[in-house]
Amino acid sequence: MKIALVQSWLGEGAGEPVFPIGLASLAASLPGHRVAAFDPNVAEADPMAALARFLRDFAPDLTGISLRNIDSTNTRVNVSYLRPFAATLDAVRQTTAGPIAVGGAGFSMFAAAIMAAYPAIDYGVALEGETALAALADALASGNAPWSVPSLFCRKADGTASFTGEAAKIDLSLLPSPDFSLLPMVPYTAVPWGVGVETKRGCALGCVYCPYGFLNGRAYRKKAPEQVAAEIIALRDVHGVTRFTFLDSVFNKPAEQAVAVMEAMVAAGATLPWSAWFAERGLTRDFLELARRAGCDTVIFSPDAFGDAALKRLGKASSVAEIKAAYALVRDMGCFDVSYNFFKNPPGQTIAAAAAMVRFIVTARREMGKRAHFELNSIRVEPHTALARLAVEEGLMAPDANLLEPIMYSQKKTAYIEKLFDVLLRAAGK
Repeated sequence: MKIALVQSWLGEGAGEPVFPIGLASLAASLPGHRVAAFDPNVAEADPMAALARFLRDFAPDLTGISLRNIDSTNTRVNVSYLRPFAATLDAVRQTTAGPIAVGGAGFSMFAAAIMAAYPAIDYGVALEGETALAALADALASGNAPWSVPSLFCRKADGTASFTGEAAKIDLSLLPSPDFSLLPMVPYTAVPWGVGVETKRGCALGCVYCPYGFLNGRAYRKKAPEQVAAEIIALRDVHGVTRFTFLDSVFNKPAEQAVAVMEAMVAAGATLPWSAWFAERGLTRDFLELARRAGCDTVIFSPDAFGDAALKRLGKASSVAEIKAAYALVRDMGCFDVSYNFFKNPPGQTIAAAAAMVRFIVTARREMGKRAHFELNSIRVEPHTALARLAVEEGLMAPDANLLEPIMYSQKKTAYIEKLFDVLLRAAGK
């Protein structure tokens, strides 16, 4: 079977491109099929016309579309990616006769709503797609109905979609490495975070706004450290990648997996520059020294708040004291850039905590200069999260709210803090 894998278009001016690691993982899990891929986000001109040409030339029997993001989530000005997704879907529908399957993290979070809103979708691949898409392709190739394939939305005779039930989580030791040759790497290598590497799936942390637990499960499923090192060497020596980022929701949890990966990287000489998301709790100088030997040059934190009450309400596994201690480690070593994400007005926010956050930012910029980076964001309410339940309890949204239309959380009693930060960010051109 000929299978086209397409990254959904994000629209004009959507920002710098990211290599579609999801499509590369799917391609590697489709043995026996002929696979080709297209990313309209790196097309030089008229992305939809370029997509149509690709599809006409390849003439796929099945087309898979990855909808990774619904919108720009927690930015000050929310940008929806649904209109360009609809354009992508329309281009595929008009150019091909075969069935269309849609998957990806963005689809999975809103799967039922998207299946209802876009009748041109024949199949929806929910959550992890490697085994589900392969089983769907095999079923279609043999002329069988795919109703026995788990993690699949299928159309019934009346056009409505029905879910076949969630599949067991994938054992990563049974998955091949992503097919990094699926697309030319050059458009992505100029972006510091444009190429990603995965060491595990799952997240045991309990941040109230985060859908990772729903998407990947709470239990950690680890990739063999030697496989991770081999992927990095292939990216460098075969595909010309000069830096990458680890895709794990939090790289240093569990610490033993991160240490094993970094030791394998050092032993194999797989020490390209890289960045990753770190948790502050439990971070040590020894760990950071190993990270540096393994090539890390940018440490990313997402403390999200700078008051212990807000941190607790957010479900964060850290305290203000731990945030300060982790910052001091990175600052004193003098060999890392450090990036921070904070929310402007999270649950539990106070004016004292907001002022303390501003003082922390000013101090870090004074001490580290341009090596310290900060993002101040709003919180988008995502389905399948504790924040969605909290927003209903606080009267910020109805229980049956359509979260495809973005709803931003801002604590009511301190809403003026968010407005003040918005004024300051707008003045700074952000």
